[in-house]
Amino acid sequence: MKKFSVRIKAVLVAAAFVVSLSLASCTSFLKEASLSTATVEDNAVLPVVSGFFQSDSINEKLRDAFLPVANQMAQISDDSDGRIRVEYTMNEQKEGLFGSKYAVTMYLSDDSDSIELKTVNISGLNTVKALDKDDLEWLNSTDIAEGALLMKRLGMEFEPETLGENSTERNAAEVFVKLYESFIGEETDISQVSVDCEPLLEKAYLLGFVDFYGSSDYTFDDTVYLYRVSTFASKVLTSIERDAFGRQSDTVTGEEFVDILRALYNAMRVHEVEGAEKKWSDLGTIDTDEILRTMEATDQSFTRRDAAELLGRITKDGVHYAMKYSDRNLDRVDDAFDSIWVRRAVTHGFMNYYGDSTLFAPQEELTVVNAISSAQCYLTTRYNDWAYSLDYAWDGYLTNADVMVSAAKIAEYFDDRTDSDKDFEVKCVINDRDYDWFFSQKNTGQYSAVNCMPSIATMASHWYDKNSDATVEKMRQTSDNDDGWTAFELRSGLSAYNVPFTVEDASIENITKALDAGGIVLAQYSDRPYGISGHCYVIYGYRQFKDSTTFIVNDSDSLTQRAELFGRRDGNGDEIEARFSIWTISRFVDDVTVIGVDDGGANG
Repeated sequence: MKKFSVRIKAVLVAAAFVVSLSLASCTSFLKEASLSTATVEDNAVLPVVSGFFQSDSINEKLRDAFLPVANQMAQISDDSDGRIRVEYTMNEQKEGLFGSKYAVTMYLSDDSDSIELKTVNISGLNTVKALDKDDLEWLNSTDIAEGALLMKRLGMEFEPETLGENSTERNAAEVFVKLYESFIGEETDISQVSVDCEPLLEKAYLLGFVDFYGSSDYTFDDTVYLYRVSTFASKVLTSIERDAFGRQSDTVTGEEFVDILRALYNAMRVHEVEGAEKKWSDLGTIDTDEILRTMEATDQSFTRRDAAELLGRITKDGVHYAMKYSDRNLDRVDDAFDSIWVRRAVTHGFMNYYGDSTLFAPQEELTVVNAISSAQCYLTTRYNDWAYSLDYAWDGYLTNADVMVSAAKIAEYFDDRTDSDKDFEVKCVINDRDYDWFFSQKNTGQYSAVNCMPSIATMASHWYDKNSDATVEKMRQTSDNDDGWTAFELRSGLSAYNVPFTVEDASIENITKALDAGGIVLAQYSDRPYGISGHCYVIYGYRQFKDSTTFIVNDSDSLTQRAELFGRRDGNGDEIEARFSIWTISRFVDDVTVIGVDDGGANG
């Protein structure tokens, strides 16, 4: 797995660190106090003071105070391929009746940051008094040590004494929101959220952490499960790729898909059942690189069929847990896929259908966003199987340290990215109106279920002319068709309300050109199996990155079901990745309907 750009290493180094301090008074007890380090067993380093009246006795007490922690750090070095140092500082605290008192502090450090572990006060009166609690058992983990340092480098501070506590959903959301903001370099803009609730919840919604919440009285759960954190990890990975690096539409190679799979797997591999015969981490022993080498075209764009084969072979060669993933039920999958790996992926739930629809689309190249979704789907399936094999004996609650490690593993995925790789939004076109022109097909009479086309025609009428008296019910009456409309009825309805239009071939270029000219686009599409009717929406804007575009749409019957979420009606202002949008349009119809390009509409 890729490491973060400034590598965190975990081999304890016996290094000398000397601080000399002059004393202002009471030299009868102290001469010139100084601190150095000495090597002890297991390459740990311990403080050695000199200049005190009873230095030998004080040093014995310092060993008693620091040796357990130092040995714990040495254990970390044995389990890691990195480098972590233990450092000490000594600072004068105050001058007392019998001389100055000092604080000796142990730090866990890498090349640029350090975390305070333990502090004790010492004086020439043969006293050593601990300031902080001694229990650091939670730190006996390479992942936690490296993760805490990495996150501090990103500007995210963690109090060591809190990392052992059980985490809450709020804590987890806050960690992943901050992780996103550290890569974006600015605070998440929540100005578009209109419901008066706490900013953290608004940010969590905008990043996709929460889907169905929007009321101001929503509260985060008191605990957080691994599956919830894995969702945060997947969403923030997608958001960083999109908003910082503009890669949501980029296709991935096999190696890149494995990197994504590893990143999410490592984000989930934060807890084990003590003494369990079967461990979730066993999944990580599979040599995915070797599997890739035996597959064809891994240095080229990776298709969903290729991803299905990779995941199937990982499963076949790895730990099966309770489920054996039998091939007995593969015949229920359409033979048109012509691939046993595809049939296995569909049957066993290893991959999402393309675009969360009911199609697998094996011939489609795997984009960054789709690759992340597929990786999460597969790992969730395997995790559930692992938990099932243990009869769900593990309660699933995570500590603050677990959440921090999960976030740090996602940060490591961006190891080789630099600021020059960042490609923030370069263009945004939104042809909205300063009045409400959104219409839902819901509750529009007996034809509500099939009123999507009359609904977008009604939206177009009001967008074109704010004085339009069109309603969905009235628009429906412009046709005798009592079923779902085609483009013929749509355009007839537009003409009935004097809305001029043109027809263009369906492509990203044609749609963005129409939007650049101030228009909107009515698109009919299908993300369902052939023979099942399609749906439609109004495209009224787009966001463009380097090689990636997102359409901003009004959907009269949005499948997100976010009813009135944060003051926005269901389907109003949805965003759809443009490459997927064009795929769903082109497989159903050949063209789109463009409104308002020639004259900008009656409002213009």
